[in-house]
Amino acid sequence: MKYFISWTHSDPVYQRYFTDVRTLISPPNVSLTWHVGRWPSAPTELIVDSGAFQYHRAGRSPSPEVVLNRQIQLAAGLNTVVGICHLDVLNAGVHDPADALQRLTQNLTQARWLIEQGSNVLPENIEVIGVIQGKDVEQIFYVAQALAAMGYQRFALGSLAGKVANARDEVLRRTEAALEAVGSRIHMLGVSSVPVLEALARLGIESADSGAPIKDAARGGIFYSEPFRRYKLPSPHFREWQRSYSFAEVLESPLPCACPVCHDDPNQLLNPHGKLAVNLRALHNYYHLRRDIEGSQAG
Repeated sequence: MKYFISWTHSDPVYQRYFTDVRTLISPPNVSLTWHVGRWPSAPTELIVDSGAFQYHRAGRSPSPEVVLNRQIQLAAGLNTVVGICHLDVLNAGVHDPADALQRLTQNLTQARWLIEQGSNVLPENIEVIGVIQGKDVEQIFYVAQALAAMGYQRFALGSLAGKVANARDEVLRRTEAALEAVGSRIHMLGVSSVPVLEALARLGIESADSGAPIKDAARGGIFYSEPFRRYKLPSPHFREWQRSYSFAEVLESPLPCACPVCHDDPNQLLNPHGKLAVNLRALHNYYHLRRDIEGSQAG
């Protein structure tokens, strides 16, 4: 399974330190003036999602045209493969069947717009991605097949964040339904749980993205792999330090590690203060999370 790091413009530029980096960007997570030309080097592959999750939380409803123009602007000048998601409609937390059906219909309408209208203005290196949204396994299967019938050949499965935390079996059931409907060219949007990422790799999903390396780094969390382990810094001033890491052992001194940060000075991981320290831990965490996911697939 290919691992994409979910990135914002305050995060470290991972491809400065690692080869074969794949990145996902949500337009609302970068400034309006930012574009990929700001990077000193390009990632191997890029996905630009629609930003639907962030727009939904902010109570905003941009048009498909506005979203597509921003996606093209973000990726301008990049010669590597870029996947862009149509403006999808979230189904997370929807209980009313009529509301769910209305959202499903709108999602498919906006998907059809991109593949019939938006595709005409896309550079050759950009591939469209149909986003599968549904309130249950049956809708996931139906939407996936409908997107394939429109002509989509790449897919993403959304509205997973809450279920990753509270209903992991449901995530796997929805994934299996999507796999049955359209095959393995599926990207899993926003999966933070390492056990779920490992399970998805074993199922044969093509790719997934996660912001876990920097999110955990900001909470004082440190990853190691082979086997995968999470430790916490000996400093409880971090927000959510107790709740997120009540199970984790305190790391008093760095363990052996070949990542670029530890090659330079492993004690940098233990600095509890400042954005630079968070970014260095994020680089270290990325190295180990990616090793673990790739190892899960190999196994």
